[in-house]
Amino acid sequence: MPQTISVFVINLDRRTDRRDRIASHLEERGVAWRRVAAYDAAAASEAELARTIAGRGPLGPLGFGDRACTVSHTLAWETFLQTEAAGYALFLEDDIYLGSDIAATVASDAWIPSGTDAVKLEKYNSGASRLLLGPVVGQTPGGRKLRPMRSRHVGGGAYILSRRGAENALEWRGRMRVPVDHFLFNDTVSPVMKRLRPLIVVPAMATQRKYAYDSDTSSYTKAAKYKGWRRHLQSLMRGRAELNQVPRQVFELATRRARIVEVSFQEEPSAGGPQAGRSDEIP
Repeated sequence: MPQTISVFVINLDRRTDRRDRIASHLEERGVAWRRVAAYDAAAASEAELARTIAGRGPLGPLGFGDRACTVSHTLAWETFLQTEAAGYALFLEDDIYLGSDIAATVASDAWIPSGTDAVKLEKYNSGASRLLLGPVVGQTPGGRKLRPMRSRHVGGGAYILSRRGAENALEWRGRMRVPVDHFLFNDTVSPVMKRLRPLIVVPAMATQRKYAYDSDTSSYTKAAKYKGWRRHLQSLMRGRAELNQVPRQVFELATRRARIVEVSFQEEPSAGGPQAGRSDEIP
């Protein structure tokens, strides 16, 4: 099958096991891809990290793991812009598992609505999440709905950026203050989410919960977390950021510009369940 949307997989040099697994998975799905060497937190220096992302921000202190992961994504965006002529690219972390219709999704970019610079394919974490989303504006080739994101839903395992979206995101290199998934998809702290106007695929067609949890970054991230009263203060600050969005969200709900939608991962786009029709909207 021809492929219009380029695919980049972020993978650490030392994680050949993950490279082999994602290679087998993408071959099975019929997807051509290119590997981007991830920046390794185990060998990271503060000076190198700081050239992309600060050591603390609105979410508190950031560990080398989250920061190195963010650097890795910027390297993938840069590779896309420097080496590909495609208008859109799909960026994958190497522990992602994709729906059966992924090949049809990357075969053409004609299904992506004009003016859209980001499409989130992933449902973060396990189970279902209730998200505030705008009305359906299109669908993937497999029939999954496309809805504008009106609330945060993090996770950077699988997303599409346009060339303009990648350029806009890279403009923040050196000024980033939150991990890459918050940078792209958390409206309470993101400086670029409004510009990207991200859509999310419903039901989601990607998950990082297929395989046993095996994070390369968690040990480097935990060391940076606040404890005691600082942790409580951080929670209050995050809560304030969330509350700042409430007036807008209530207005969008009241005017029917957005709805609460239950989102989960489905391997098959036509699988049964609450997201098969308009019943995915929560009254």
